[in-house]
Amino acid sequence: MDEVRQKVMLDLFASPGTLIPVVAGASALLLSWAIGGDATANAIGIIGIMGGVGHFASRLVLGLESMTQRAYEAILQRDEKQRKDSLDQLEADLRQDKDGRTDACLKQMRNLHDQFQSARAKNRLIANHPQLISRVEEIFDASVLQLQRSLELYELSLKLTGPAKKKALEEREQVITDVLETRDHMNAIIEQFHTFAIRRESSELGRLRSELDETLQVAKRTEERMSAMSRPNPNFDKSEFQ
Repeated sequence: MDEVRQKVMLDLFASPGTLIPVVAGASALLLSWAIGGDATANAIGIIGIMGGVGHFASRLVLGLESMTQRAYEAILQRDEKQRKDSLDQLEADLRQDKDGRTDACLKQMRNLHDQFQSARAKNRLIANHPQLISRVEEIFDASVLQLQRSLELYELSLKLTGPAKKKALEEREQVITDVLETRDHMNAIIEQFHTFAIRRESSELGRLRSELDETLQVAKRTEERMSAMSRPNPNFDKSEFQ
């Protein structure tokens, strides 16, 4: 919300109706001061500044709600574009890992996410349950992290040899297995969302939420496993990945 507020204030101050009169008025006052004082320039300066301030105040009072909404939507569009660009780049990078499963999985997860957004837009019951929406977003984000980790492990394996290389590839295979399982769970749940959207049965919400919770646990296996690996372990030989 701070970013929205900053954008609204910037739009208010940068508006031509505010900025031009204030700049013109300030310039007239500066000219008057430079020539030792001129009543006409002073009047123009005061009128310009007051006009700009008045325009600012009127927009602040009468148009604040609509400006806030536009600023919020603009920030959402910017963030969505950045997210799309990042996913496009990840998809392109995954095409280089010599494993068709990874980039195909990302495409499928993105498609499932889009399908959910469509169902959400068409069904008020889903739209009014932020927990469902939050779970789907968490699952999608966790899946993206899994795929990013699979790419990191592939790139790491290129630098290793022997047992260390084998261990990195085994870990990568487990990550891919996890994200494919997440994809399958999500696919089944999205199909249920479509059925739910047709029936409009609110009694289904609890069951869907439980299934999303289970799917989220699958999606976060990689994160939990990597957190465990990062904790000190006297039996873990870090030199294997050096």
